[in-house]
Amino acid sequence: MKRATIKDVAALAGVSAATVSRALDDRPEIRGDTKEKVREACQRLGYVPNAAARGLTGRGTNVIGMVVPDVSNPYFSGMATAIEARAAQEGYRVLLSNSMRSEEQEIRAIDQFLARQIDGLLVAAISPQSQARHGALIRGLPCVYIGVNHSEACSYVMADNTVGAYEATRYLLDLGHRDILFFGGRETSRTRELRIKGFYQAMAEEGLEGRELIAVGDVRQLRQWSYEQALDLFESGPAPDAIFAFSDITALKIMEAAEERGVRIPEDVSLLGYDNISFAALPRIDLTTVSQRKFRMGEIAVTRLLEQIRGRKERTVDLLQPELVVRSTCIKKEGGGPR
Repeated sequence: MKRATIKDVAALAGVSAATVSRALDDRPEIRGDTKEKVREACQRLGYVPNAAARGLTGRGTNVIGMVVPDVSNPYFSGMATAIEARAAQEGYRVLLSNSMRSEEQEIRAIDQFLARQIDGLLVAAISPQSQARHGALIRGLPCVYIGVNHSEACSYVMADNTVGAYEATRYLLDLGHRDILFFGGRETSRTRELRIKGFYQAMAEEGLEGRELIAVGDVRQLRQWSYEQALDLFESGPAPDAIFAFSDITALKIMEAAEERGVRIPEDVSLLGYDNISFAALPRIDLTTVSQRKFRMGEIAVTRLLEQIRGRKERTVDLLQPELVVRSTCIKKEGGGPR
């Protein structure tokens, strides 16, 4: 169903859109009977005041909304911290909502933020398909997307996943590993698509095919899937030289399964993650990984959003270069090395 607008309310109430805005703000110059007509029209249409209504009065709320797939994921919680700190420097508060990787919940979160008259929106969409539905809701509201799930018409900030995966794979190859497994990620993931591209590009330069293990179908508990698949991998036969995990969370589940199966990392298998979450640097983990520079990404996203709130109309694109973070979970393969 089409979302009711302030113009719809104005037409039904027989007043101007500006009068609707003033009536909803309970301005004293608007007569009581006019306010009542506006409220009745809002109720009949199911209209909730949004950013468009606020814009008529030229006033903001100094609040921005942020929608992420799952803030319990250390990657998103770390980014949210950076976003909140940067916004606070500019006098803005951040409201956070989890989509829980549900397209409908993502839409509801955006709708609810609009009803609260936020000044702008930051979204880490769960898929390009879900993002395509946002336009009818957001309209002219300032908005910046974070990550890979967006159209090219949007303003966005993201890290170059293909370059990051390529550099990580080259690192493993330079250590002498040839049998490298790319492990994890959902079949439908745009992020996995970009990372696997970099992985195969590096493998092809050495005349190697590489292999992958991906979550196919309706995998609801990806962490549990990763753990179970790693158990099967270590039990079924010789392990690969190295495993390039889709994410640090995936890598941690692989480490858990390896310990249970008596597989030593890195002595038996080199392991490399992606995202550089805080847990990766813990002494007992010390995971070699790829940093997407999430803190910097969050800071830039807030800066670009505030530029829009203050009047900038041009689309902005920020593509950050990832960084390889070398720790202790990868070692040189005996007899191997660059060639």
